[in-house]
Amino acid sequence: MRWLLMLIRLKLGMMARRPFLIVFCLVMPVLMSLLAGSTLARNDLSAVRGAYVDKAKNESSCELIELLKASGLHWSEIAEEESGRAIATGTVDGVVLISARYGERDTAAQADGEPFAAYLPGRNTIASDLVIESFLISTLALTRESILIDDLLVLADDSSISRNEMRARLRQSADEAREAGASLKLDIHNLSADQRAPIVQIPDFAVELLFLSIFSLLASLMIADPATQQRLRSINGGLLRDYLSSLIALACAGVIQLLLMTGLTQLIIPGIRRPDGYWPVMAIFLLLMLAFGQLAALIPSEQRFVPASLLLFLSALVGGTFIRLPSVVIERIGQYTPHGWAFAHLSAMSTMFPPAAAVGFGLGLLVFAYILQTRSYRQTK
Repeated sequence: MRWLLMLIRLKLGMMARRPFLIVFCLVMPVLMSLLAGSTLARNDLSAVRGAYVDKAKNESSCELIELLKASGLHWSEIAEEESGRAIATGTVDGVVLISARYGERDTAAQADGEPFAAYLPGRNTIASDLVIESFLISTLALTRESILIDDLLVLADDSSISRNEMRARLRQSADEAREAGASLKLDIHNLSADQRAPIVQIPDFAVELLFLSIFSLLASLMIADPATQQRLRSINGGLLRDYLSSLIALACAGVIQLLLMTGLTQLIIPGIRRPDGYWPVMAIFLLLMLAFGQLAALIPSEQRFVPASLLLFLSALVGGTFIRLPSVVIERIGQYTPHGWAFAHLSAMSTMFPPAAAVGFGLGLLVFAYILQTRSYRQTK
């Protein structure tokens, strides 16, 4: 046991000889998270400020406003004459102008070319898009509800049921279905080319996945020093001791790096929220990265950096940690890489391998890497 502790301390000391690497892997993810969240004053939906001008003042506009306020954005009512100034000064990120004819069931306003609502975008493009998206989704929900009520009234063929009573029944049924676990998936098709272009988004945990993998790989290659390994493996049982001490030292360094990285991000961006199961998934991802590092250590020292880096880059790219790929790409291809598997679990996507299978696969790779390293050492003796 004392031998093991001494070797772990030796391995950690070898990593400490490269302080620039440690600082780089701590500072860069924090800076990237800051850049990702710099579009808003806080990394929080409530920082997006939407405003509305309600000219209708009827039941339909009141329902719309209730849905807007339930969206998580900060909505407030302003006067129409103040809307232009609020946009110009950046007080709000977008203003919805609700027409006086909003909610009317006839088509006279449409025939006259008068819109039921108008939108004034703010200067912050991303925040403004969130405001109009909240408005469009709320309007779509009310429109679909109105169509369903019309269909139900036709099917009922009973003049004794009023529209308000049918609406109450529909909402009660929807609440019961929601409590039973029903969910609504909305797919929007046939958008124009400019509307199809998505905003490039990299979640905070994707940045942390990327830099944890970089740190794990570089640290694995750093402590795989041929001269040091030759001396350690010359003693009885030295090969196993060297392998175990390397893994434990790398695991300790990875956990410390992850704690510092997430701690600094949480300190600088207090509003950041990480998904459920974050720590178990990151622990399994670290295990997979340790296995990858030990397999990369099998490549001759003068040639290992380039192929190992390329494989790491490919895994990170396909796994969605550089650019957020469509979910279909992650589910069909990306989830079979370490980065994609972790990204999919943290994004609540379905994956082929549960956490237990990933742990077993990672441990199997570590055993396989040890067998290969043993054979490689015997061939070089």
